[in-house]
Amino acid sequence: MKPFWERIEHYNNKLIPYALVILLVVILVELFGEVENPTTHLVFEIVDYLVILIFVIDLIFLAIKAKSVSFFFKHYWLDLLAVIPVGLIFAVVSRFYRGVLLTEELVIGQKIVHETLEAEKELKEASYLAKEGKLARGVRIFVRSIRAVTKSRLFTHFEKKKSEAHKKVYGKKK
Repeated sequence: MKPFWERIEHYNNKLIPYALVILLVVILVELFGEVENPTTHLVFEIVDYLVILIFVIDLIFLAIKAKSVSFFFKHYWLDLLAVIPVGLIFAVVSRFYRGVLLTEELVIGQKIVHETLEAEKELKEASYLAKEGKLARGVRIFVRSIRAVTKSRLFTHFEKKKSEAHKKVYGKKK
């Protein structure tokens, strides 16, 4: 290995005990403390990712020095699990899940907005017709036509026939 990489490995090995202590503090704060300040929460996340970075660098050097791939996975599988940022994975899954839910909520919201707009359009049209008198005029025309039919000779002709049929059946006037 080149001297540059040997120095990086040397300094990284010296950082591992400090990283373990910092990781222990982060774990204890997460377990027993309540971090409500967003800035403090961000600092804890950054420190956690720096600790993971130190462990990843150590794992890279372990992989370079390993005799074979099977030897590396057989002896350092726990180190591999330790560097997987589970919190980051859960954050990505959570964002994806929220995105799916948000999309579903948007579809439902779009349907509600669409129906609301359609109803508003119909109400505006009815309001416009009422304001312009077209709706009222249409209702008046309909009511007048019913009156005209009931008072016309055509209606009285049917009324006489109905009355005569009633007399034949019941024998008296209605």
